Amino acid sequence: MPDNKKYYYLKLKEGFFDSEDMKLLQGMKDGYVYSDILLKLYLQSLRQGGRLMYRGIVPYTPDMIATITNHQIGTVEKAMKILEQMGFIEILDNGAIYMLDIQNFIGQSSNEADRIRNYRKTINLEKTKLLEDSSVTNKTKKITNDVQMYDNCTPEIRDKRIENKDKENINIFARSSSKQNSEPEADVEALILNDGTEWKPTETLFAEYVRLYPNVDVKQQFNKMRSWCLSNQKKCKTLRGIKKFVNSWLSREQDKGYRKLQNNATCQQVTADSDYSKELFERLTNESRGDLNG
Repeated sequence: MPDNKKYYYLKLKEGFFDSEDMKLLQGMKDGYVYSDILLKLYLQSLRQGGRLMYRGIVPYTPDMIATITNHQIGTVEKAMKILEQMGFIEILDNGAIYMLDIQNFIGQSSNEADRIRNYRKTINLEKTKLLEDSSVTNKTKKITNDVQMYDNCTPEIRDKRIENKDKENINIFARSSSKQNSEPEADVEALILNDGTEWKPTETLFAEYVRLYPNVDVKQQFNKMRSWCLSNQKKCKTLRGIKKFVNSWLSREQDKGYRKLQNNATCQQVTADSDYSKELFERLTNESRGDLNG
C-alpha cells in the first residue's frame, strides 16, 4: 500500500540515547553539543525526507548550519566531521547532506522497510548522477588540456592516480551499493535487527566470510547469531551496524579455531620429542652397560 502522507515530525524511541552510537558521541568532549546539532539537523531535514539542501539546490555551509543550530562555526565544523565519521550523516560531492538513520524515526512501522529502501535508492541515484556528471566534465577537461598542450608544447605525462583516488572510492561504493540491492541473499539464517526487520548477507558477501574465516563453519555461526538475537532482543543491531557485528563474531570464532590448531600442533610436537628422548635414553643405557661388562 503506497504511503502518500507527508511526515513533518520526529519520532524517537525511548532508548534512543541509550544506543552505543549516541553514548559514544555524547561521551566525547562537547559531545552533548554535537548531539544537539544532530537532532536539529534531523528536524531541519524532515521536509526533504532526510536530505539537507537549502531550497533543494544550495548546499548548507558551516556558517548556515551554525545559524540554524545556534552554535559556533568552529564547533559546527568539528561536529560535522565527527558525525560523518560515525555514520550519522553522509555528505555528497555536490554538498547534499543525508541523515542516514532518519527513516527509522519517521512514519509508521508498517511501511518503514519500503521507505528505508527508497531512501537509500535516492542517495545512490544522486551519487550515480554526480559520478556521471564528473566523468563528462573530466573528459571535456582532458580533451581541452590535450589540445592546448599539443598547441603550446610537448604533451606532459601526468600521473592521475592520486587525483582520482577519491572519485574511484566513490565509484566502488556506488557499485557495491547497487550490487547489494540486486544480488540474491545467501541461504543462511536471517539476523534480527533492532527495528524488528531481518537481514541476510548476499551470496557474494557470504562467500567473502567463508574465504576470510577458513577455520569457521560460517553457516553454523549464523544459526548461533540468530539464536543470540532471539535471546537478546534489546541488544539487536541496526542495519548500519549488523556487518560489524558479524565480522566481530566470526573473527572471535576464527581466533578460537586458530588457537585450537596451535594447541594440537604443540601436543604433537611434545609427543614426538618425548619418543625421541626415550629411544636416546635406552641406547645410552645399553652402551653404558656394555662398557661396564667389557
